[in-house]
Amino acid sequence: MVRRKWTEKDKQFLRDNHQKMSNKELAECFNSTPGAVGYQLRMLGLRRRRWTDEKDEFLRNNYMRMRNRELSRELGKTVCAVEKRLGILKLRRFKKWTPEREQFLRDNYEIMSNAFLAKNLGITELALAKKLSRLGLIRKRKRKWSKSKEEFLRANYKRLGIDELAAGCDMPPDYIRNKITELGLR
Repeated sequence: MVRRKWTEKDKQFLRDNHQKMSNKELAECFNSTPGAVGYQLRMLGLRRRRWTDEKDEFLRNNYMRMRNRELSRELGKTVCAVEKRLGILKLRRFKKWTPEREQFLRDNYEIMSNAFLAKNLGITELALAKKLSRLGLIRKRKRKWSKSKEEFLRANYKRLGIDELAAGCDMPPDYIRNKITELGLR
């Protein structure tokens, strides 16, 4: 394709239509390439507003009842783009911290992993970590489950009692009960 000179009329057409048409569509109007159109748009300092007022309104109306994945499909955006836009628009999903939920957290933060707690409470691990911090709940010493301890538990949970499993894994009994539940062994 031959390189073309952009006239003032062409540039005005780009200014008027770059939000409505893709580079490919614009290129067809000028018998040019999408890359050439993109270059000319940059030279003119024109950027597309990727989020329209309609899309923002859709987010405002639906973010509480739809998951980010559903929103992304509906809007033709990535999940990451939706999450970022929700943040920009200050649209947040808060789960109320009831006294019961806080008590569940206080009772179990020492014996359950953040991932397991977050899943049970229906929140993200980040939200859980922030709540733990706000409540001043800090684990004394986090005990890790090694593969060998998990294998021991899987192999022996039916024939040994909780105290025997705890001794065999060198873990507190509450950790054993929680891990059995977490692994779906009962």
